[in-house]
Amino acid sequence: MTDKSLRLPAILFFLVLLTDQVTKLIALKTLTPSVPVPFLGETVRWTLVYNVGGAFSTKLGGSTFYLIFSIIIFVCLVYYIIKQRHIRFMTLPLSIIAGGAAGNIIDRFRFGQVVDFIDCDIPDISIGSYHLDRWPIFNMADSAISCGIIVTIILIYYFAHKAKQLARQNIDASETKTP
Repeated sequence: MTDKSLRLPAILFFLVLLTDQVTKLIALKTLTPSVPVPFLGETVRWTLVYNVGGAFSTKLGGSTFYLIFSIIIFVCLVYYIIKQRHIRFMTLPLSIIAGGAAGNIIDRFRFGQVVDFIDCDIPDISIGSYHLDRWPIFNMADSAISCGIIVTIILIYYFAHKAKQLARQNIDASETKTP
């Protein structure tokens, strides 16, 4: 017997995972490492790179550190999704995050690093000695993770705000009924 409340989160998870893995396969088959291929001029390019680090090319540890950390986060996400499966507004964006995490975990197992290929130009950012003239190269899994996190934060804020409003209304209603 299947749990219908997990059907949509599972579909989202597998769609993200499939999209990530198919696009990485295409990048691996068609791109030469570190050779940019313009897509939308120089604004968006396809540039195949391998990322041993974490999000935004951070290097807090080696590939094994990021693999273990990713697995722990993935297991926690899946556990939460299963336990809270009836809270749709949370399980859907978390399923998207889990799909992205799974895509990057697969890369770490297969290659010891993550396959990145989407290369976007941004306005130059300079803060002190830090300078960024292009966004760090990323992949579909990274996009899914980032979008899922943003949606989750927005939903948490929205529903927390709604809960406070409801609590205030209940307090106001109970105060007006008191003689």
